[in-house]
Amino acid sequence: MYILNIDTPTAFAPEKVGEYFDLEKAQAKAKELKSKNPDLTYTIEETSGGFNNYGDLLTEVIEEG
Repeated sequence: MYILNIDTPTAFAPEKVGEYFDLEKAQAKAKELKSKNPDLTYTIEETSGGFNNYGDLLTEVIEEG
């Protein structure tokens, strides 16, 4: 599963846009949002379904833009 987060220069923390099973759909949504707002940055993370000792979902950054 892939998680798409966006961040703007004025935002305090990244905003979760959605969760996608398909990487291409996450990339398409990120590019669509980026075309509307050039100041936007995005991060696509892949989740393995595992958790750390604190209960946080383990993720790996796949793409940033």
